[in-house]
Amino acid sequence: MDQYLTTAIKFAGLGQIVLVLASVAIPKCLEWNKGLADLRSLLRQMFWTYAVYVTGVHLFAGVVSFGASDELVNGSFVSTAVCLLMALWWGARVVIQFFFFDRTDVPDTLFNKLAEVGLVSLFLYLTIVYSWAVIENLG
Repeated sequence: MDQYLTTAIKFAGLGQIVLVLASVAIPKCLEWNKGLADLRSLLRQMFWTYAVYVTGVHLFAGVVSFGASDELVNGSFVSTAVCLLMALWWGARVVIQFFFFDRTDVPDTLFNKLAEVGLVSLFLYLTIVYSWAVIENLG
C-alpha cells in the first residue's frame, strides 16, 4: 500500500509542477489585463502578490511531493501536517470551484472548457491523494 501512495504523491507533485508551468497561460486565457485594468493600483498589486504566493505554494508542494514522497508518508508529525495542509488547500479549492466561482465571464472556448475539466480533475486528485496520506500517517 505504501508504494502505491508514494507513487500517487509523486504524481501529485508532478501535477502541481505542471500546474505552475501552465499558470503562465492563465492571465491570457482569462483576460486578466481587462479585468484588472479598472482596479486601483494597490488592489491590482495585491492581486498579483496573492497570485505569486499561491503559485509559490503550488511549486513548493510539487517539489516536496515529487522529491520526498517517501518522507510524506512516514507517519511523523511534520509529514502528517504537510499532507493535511495540502488536503485542506486542495479540498478548499474544489469547494470554491463549485460553490463560489462565477464562471460566466470565462471566455467560451473549447480550450477553456477542456482546461477547466483538467484543472478540476487535478484538484480532486490532489485532494484525494493528500487525504489518503493523512489517513495513512495517522493509522
